[in-house]
Amino acid sequence: MSTRETAVAGQFYPAQASEIEKTLREYNQILDKYLQTHKEMASLKPKAVIVPHAGYVYSGFTANVAYKLLSHSDFKHIVVIGPSHRVYLKSTSVAMYDSYATPLGALKVDTSLMQTLREKFALHFVPEAHHEHSTEVQMPLIKHYFPNVNVTELVYGDERPENLAKIIEYLLTQPETAVVISTDLSHFYDIHKANKLDSICIDAVTNLDVNTLNKGCEACGKLGVEAMILAAKTMHLEPKLLDYRTSADASGDNSSVVGYVSVAFVEKDTMTKKNEEKKRVLLSLARQSIAQGLDGKQLLDLEAMLQENPWLKEKGAAFVTLNTKQGALRGCIGSLVAHRKLYEDVIKNAQNAAFNDPRFVPLRKDELGNVKVEVSLLTPAKPLAYSSIEDLKSKIHVGQDGVVLKQGQYQATFLPQVWEQLPSFELFFKNLCKKAGLKEMCLENKPEISVYHVEKYEE
Repeated sequence: MSTRETAVAGQFYPAQASEIEKTLREYNQILDKYLQTHKEMASLKPKAVIVPHAGYVYSGFTANVAYKLLSHSDFKHIVVIGPSHRVYLKSTSVAMYDSYATPLGALKVDTSLMQTLREKFALHFVPEAHHEHSTEVQMPLIKHYFPNVNVTELVYGDERPENLAKIIEYLLTQPETAVVISTDLSHFYDIHKANKLDSICIDAVTNLDVNTLNKGCEACGKLGVEAMILAAKTMHLEPKLLDYRTSADASGDNSSVVGYVSVAFVEKDTMTKKNEEKKRVLLSLARQSIAQGLDGKQLLDLEAMLQENPWLKEKGAAFVTLNTKQGALRGCIGSLVAHRKLYEDVIKNAQNAAFNDPRFVPLRKDELGNVKVEVSLLTPAKPLAYSSIEDLKSKIHVGQDGVVLKQGQYQATFLPQVWEQLPSFELFFKNLCKKAGLKEMCLENKPEISVYHVEKYEE
C-alpha cells in the first residue's frame, strides 16, 4: 500500500497529534464564543471552502473557521486543490496513493474518484509535485473534523482556470463531496498595502467577479480561486466571507505581512430564502413600529416575532431610512455601534427616523402610505489609517464603504447608499464634512476615518 508521507510536519504545523489537538481547542474556544452571537454564520453548511495554507501559528485560525463549518455536513469525500510552489507543473496532477499520512492518523485516499478524475479530465501524476505544503497543511484539519473521510489531492501548475473549474463543477455534483481550495493572499507588503491588495481578492470572491480578481489580486493560488468563482457561478453557490487577517495578527510586525482569508460557498437557494425571510421580518418590524407610534396602539406581536426569529435578540446596529415613493429622503436615524438587542435598535431607530429626525417635521399618519422603509444592518466600524488625502482615496472603496468621519466633538456618517447620490470621492467627503459641522475641505486636517459595510433591506 502506497502512502503520501508528510513533507512539512514540524514546520508548517506540529508533528505531534497532541499539539495539533491543543491548538485546535484553543482556536475553538475563541470561535465558539463568536459563533454564539453570530448565528447566521454558525448555521452555514458549505459545499466548498477557500482556506489559507501558511503555518498554523499564522493562518490556522482562519482555516479552522472554514473546517468547523464544513463539519456541519457529513461529507464522505473531500478533495483538496492547491497550487504547486516547489516544482514547475504542466496542468494538474492527482495524487496516486492509497493513503495520506497525518500526525493524527492516516486518511484513506478515494482511489475510485482519483481514477475517475484521471480518465474524465486527462489528469496525470507527478510525484514530486505532491511534496506540496498548500495541500498538506489541510489534511490534519480534515482528519480532526472528519476522522473517516476519504480524500483526494490535486496540485495544479500551468493550468487554465476554465479547465480546473470544470473539475470543481463535476466534484460539486457528486453526493457527499466537498471541495477545498487552498490559497494565501498578498505576500510581504506593509499592512496598508496588503489590506488594499487583499480587499481586491476578497471583493472578487464575494461578488463572484473574475474581472476584479485580475485587477490587482496577488493570491498565490489565484488560479484556483478563479476556477472556484467560475464553478460557483455555474453551480449557483453563494460565497460568505468567514475570516480575514494577516500574519501581523500573530507576529505584531506590520512592515512585511502575508494575508489570509477563508470563504464558504453555500447553496444559493438556501441563502436566498433566509435573506428573504430576514428582509420580511426587519421591514415589518420597522414599519409596524412606525404605525404603532402614529396610532398609539399595540399593533406588533413582538413576543411571537422574537420566538420565531431569535436572531433579533442578538446585539446589532441598524439604520432605518425613510424615502418617499418619489425618491426624496424623509428621515434617517441609526446606530453605529451594537449597544442593544437588534429588535430594540430597529424599533427605536424606525420611530426616531419617523418622528425625531431634526431635518424633518414628524411623519403624519396620512404620509405613511407614501413612505418606503429601508433597514441597514451595520458591521462594526474599523479605523482606517491614512497618511494623506491621496492615500485615503486609494483605500476607500467608492460605492461600497460606509464612512464615519470624526474630528474632536464633531462626527458624521454616510451609509454606503449615499454613494448613489454622491458618486465621487471628492463630492462624498465634502458633504460628509459639512454634515459633521466642519468645513468642506476638512480632510486637510486629517480627521479620524472609520469604514463599515451594510446589509441593506428595502421595500
